[in-house]
Amino acid sequence: MGVCSIINKELAKMLMPSRAKQSNKGTFGKVLNFSGCKEYVGAAYLSSVSALRVGAGLVELAAPSCVKTSVAALSPDIVFSDIYSHSYIEAVPKNINFNRYSAVIVGCGLGNNRFTKKFLKNLIEMLKNFDVPVVYDADALNIISEEGLVNLGKKVIITPHPGEMARLMGSSVADVQAARNDFVRMAAQKYNAVTVLKGYNTLVASPDGKVFKDVVGTNVLAKAGMGDVLSGIIAGLLAQGLNCKQSAVLGVYLHSQAGLVGEKVRTQYGLLASELVDFIPDGIKSIIL
Repeated sequence: MGVCSIINKELAKMLMPSRAKQSNKGTFGKVLNFSGCKEYVGAAYLSSVSALRVGAGLVELAAPSCVKTSVAALSPDIVFSDIYSHSYIEAVPKNINFNRYSAVIVGCGLGNNRFTKKFLKNLIEMLKNFDVPVVYDADALNIISEEGLVNLGKKVIITPHPGEMARLMGSSVADVQAARNDFVRMAAQKYNAVTVLKGYNTLVASPDGKVFKDVVGTNVLAKAGMGDVLSGIIAGLLAQGLNCKQSAVLGVYLHSQAGLVGEKVRTQYGLLASELVDFIPDGIKSIIL
């Protein structure tokens, strides 16, 4: 078992991006989010709004029409790419200029069928040609493991929970949980990606072998949608100029701190992911004040 660096307030404060007074929305980056399907509309909303809450200048959601209609009713703050009808199609639209964006999210509530699999494979190949950092989560990770994809690009973050990690590494959840430090390090090297292994004391590993550990360990985050919030937070930090390792480490800390504040208000039982989004600024306050 390797040594872990603890993610603490001092480290988080050092990583927190600055905010220039003379600025516009472009100053703080644009996030493109491929998330959501008719069964998982909430994931698209949670990941999009979280990126805005952590400071990204703009979030554009690329999703089927049924998702966009629902998300628009939930938030007036998200903009939309009108590139799909009612489901994901196999080909990624060629009119997307990824150079316009500072970060990309792929996978939150994406769904997993033959069309989505083909779409994701094409999207991964397309994104490799651009310098934009990408966060892969949820269904994207399940498809990556099912299709045996390993080369995901150069600026990549993957955010598996233990079940997804087991699939990515061809192992079992029990084995992953028994050796979390080892698995997060091996996954980071296998996929050449900063890897976030979610769960009690979330771990972050970079391909160079360094591992960081969150020691908050609150069970308030053990609820559906919390991982979508984390993906949005990380992407929002990427958009503001942090690199993949910095964004993952700071994102994990802010996610936990927001949970601690939300726990005091809603209890360990009652906090919802949609409410956690509103406590992200409190997580930021715990660093900057």
